[in-house]
Formats: sequence, structure tokens, C-alpha cells
Amino acid sequence: MRAETISLIVLMLAGAGLAACADAPRNTDMPIPSQQTPLTMKQATERRIAEDMEARVRYIVRAINPRQVPELEGLRLLAVGTGFFITTDRVLTNFHVAGECTALTVGNNTEGEQVVAKLIGGDAAVDLAVLSTKPADVKPARFRTAISAEKANKLAIVGYPEHGLPVLKAELSEVSVPRADLTGAPGRYKFSGGVRRGNSGGPVLDDSGAVVGIVTQKVDTVAVYRATGVVVDDIGIAISSVTIFDFLNANKTAFERVTATPEGGLIPGQVLDEARGFVRQIGCWK
Repeated sequence: MRAETISLIVLMLAGAGLAACADAPRNTDMPIPSQQTPLTMKQATERRIAEDMEARVRYIVRAINPRQVPELEGLRLLAVGTGFFITTDRVLTNFHVAGECTALTVGNNTEGEQVVAKLIGGDAAVDLAVLSTKPADVKPARFRTAISAEKANKLAIVGYPEHGLPVLKAELSEVSVPRADLTGAPGRYKFSGGVRRGNSGGPVLDDSGAVVGIVTQKVDTVAVYRATGVVVDDIGIAISSVTIFDFLNANKTAFERVTATPEGGLIPGQVLDEARGFVRQIGCWK
């Protein structure tokens, strides 16, 4: 790809970034904040916009001139889903995301760069799979034994939902579980909230950032309406922690549990920041 073309892309995106914050007056004499000086809300917003723009530029440059991964030569990306690190070199996801792929990749949640992973354990019946990948500098996810009834309406899912545009970073959607469903069918439970294709394999998190389930599917709105005449939208199905523990133990895969319930809780933005440390996009290649 010619250098001038890449430069043009950078300039176009830079212009778009400036237009997005054109209503904010610029101060070219503003000092660079030190570690001892907290950022103002305006400074934090401007920094986040700049970082997101730079990440998108790098993503587009990589898409135009991708690095060749030898294991993927001759293959094409068939689908993407979500997974998350449970140790520094093990990733948990759905079997339907990873089980039928010729090759698998794990993203780095920033620039679209990816590393090859290998399926080392899977169970189609419970729709879980564990992948082995290159050790990463991550803080693995922690699991909570079960959802507390008091926390059932303070949950979130984090993953890579499809929006028609490339997703650069994992996104969060707030969800809730009706208390009656916590005692429903063993192994799975329903939740309500924004769930899309691409969320499969992503964690369900409580307001401390601990995993309490894994997204496995979304209720088919059209099929339910045709069968019942009832519109059921934004309803997903999650695999319970107990089923996850049984699967990981059967596959001799280590994981960390938390039992203490912290006082208070994190706001959604803090949960997302925590989750971006271990949630990754999974690529299925054939």
C-alpha cells in the first residue's frame, strides 16, 4: 500500500476527530498534566477521543496492509465471537464459536492484531470450549459461584457485538436476570438486555467485574413471534457458573473463584475497564 494513501487516511480521520470536538475551544498553551495533577473531565474526554482515533488509524492501516500469519495462509475469516482469558494462556468461549474452525485467533483488543490459538477442550452439549494461546500480559477473569438475587439487576455482558463497522474494543451492555429465572432450568438462565451476534462466548459480569455466566445465544425474535404471536426482543441465554466449573474441572483447566461480596459496586464504565483486561475477540478461520 502506497505511503501517501495511508497518510491520506490518517488526515481524514484526524479531520473527523477535530470536527467531533470542534465546539470545544482549543488552548494550545495548556500544560501537559503530570502524574500528580488529576485530569479534568474535559482533558480526559479529549485524551480518550485522541486515543480512539489513533487506534482506529492503526486498525485501518493494518486492514489495508495486514501482517501475514503463516498459520492463516490460504484461509479466510468466517466469523467472529467473544472469549476471555481465565489464565494467562487459556481462553474460554462457546463451542459454537470455536469448535468447527480450521484455525482460531485471539485479538488484542486494541488494533485488530491477533495471535493464533488452539482448541484444547470442547463440549458441544454445554456449548463451551477452552483455547490455548500464546501467554499474554493479562489479569485473568475471576468467577463468582452464583448470581446474588440482590445483584440480578446489576449485571452486564461484555463482547464484540456486530454494528456493521469494525469493533475495535470490547463493548458493554447492561443486562438483568429476573429473580424467578435464577431458579429456572439448571445450567442456563435468561437475561434481558442488548445482545447481538458477536456477543457469543462473552462473560456475564456482576457489578464487581466477576464472571457469573457466559453468553451462549439470543432468543430468535422472529421465530418466537411466528410461533406465539408475542414479540420477545433483547432476551439472551447464558450458561451458569456451575456448568462452567464442571466443564473446566473436566478439562483440568485452572480458574480463579471469588467468594467475598464487596460492599457497594462498580459503575458500568469501571466494569468495562476491568473487563477489557481479559475479554478478547475470537476469529474463526476456514
